[in-house]
Amino acid sequence: MNPIEVLQYVGVPLLVATFILVCSWLLASNKQMQPLGAVLAVGVSSLIAFVLQEGFPSIPPSEKWHWLVLTVLIVSLLSCIYPLFRSWDTLIVLQAIIAGLVAAFFMQFPGQTGLLDRVLVLFMVLFVSLGLRRLTIPPWHMYVASWWILAGISILALQSNFAKLAFFAGAMSAVAAILFLLQLINPRETKSVQMIFGVLIVGCSLCGLAYDQTESIHQFAWLLPMIGVPISALAYFIFKNQKYGAIVSLGIIYVFVSTPVIWSIVTTTTGDELWP
Repeated sequence: MNPIEVLQYVGVPLLVATFILVCSWLLASNKQMQPLGAVLAVGVSSLIAFVLQEGFPSIPPSEKWHWLVLTVLIVSLLSCIYPLFRSWDTLIVLQAIIAGLVAAFFMQFPGQTGLLDRVLVLFMVLFVSLGLRRLTIPPWHMYVASWWILAGISILALQSNFAKLAFFAGAMSAVAAILFLLQLINPRETKSVQMIFGVLIVGCSLCGLAYDQTESIHQFAWLLPMIGVPISALAYFIFKNQKYGAIVSLGIIYVFVSTPVIWSIVTTTTGDELWP
C-alpha cells in the first residue's frame, strides 16, 4: 500500500467534511436546519471517498459493492429533506425505517439477495440507526461510536484482503472522528445524521462479509460491531443518570469492536495483494 494513496483516500474526504461543516456554522444558524451541515459533510465525503478509488458510480453499478455508496447517497439526500418539516425531530423512528427500506431495496451484495436477507437488512439499519442517537444519547457519543466501529470494519476489511472497502470505511471513520471534535468545539443539532452512519455501518459490515475470501475470519466477526450499538444504547439508557453512563456505553462499543479485530489479526494471514 502506497502511504501517499492512503493519505489521499482518507485525507481528502476528511478535509471535505471539515470544510462543509465549518461553512454550515455560518450558513445554517437556525436550529432546525443545523443538521444539514453534518448530513452534507457525511454524504459528500462518502462520495468523495468512493470516487477517489473507483470514479463516479454508474447506474446500475458495474460491481455489486458499489451499491453501498449509492445507498448512502440516497439516504443522505432524504436526510436533507427531513429538516424542512416542522415535526422532523419527532419522526426519528420513521426516518430509520425509511433508511432501512432504502438499504434493503438497493444494497445487493453477493449471497445476500434473498427476501429474508432484505428483511434482516431493514431491521439491522433500524436498530443501529436508533442505537446511535436515541434514548437520550448525545451527538458526540454517536460520532465516537461510528468512528470506532468503522475503524474496526476497516481493519477487518484489510485482514480479508478487501483494500477498497478498507480505505472507504477508514475514510468514513476519520470523518466521524473529525465531526466528533468539531461537535465538541461547536455543539450543533445532528438529528438525521445517524441514519447515514447506520447505513454505513450495516452496509460496510455486510459488504465485507459478502466479499471475505480468507475464510479465516468467522462470519460473526463482521456482525459483532453493529450488534454492539443497540446494546450500548440500552446501557446508556440504564445508566444515563450516573456519571459513568457514557463510559459504560462506549466500553461496550469498544469490546464489540476490539474483539473481532483481535480475532481477525490472530487468525488471519494477510496476503501480499489486496483486492479487488
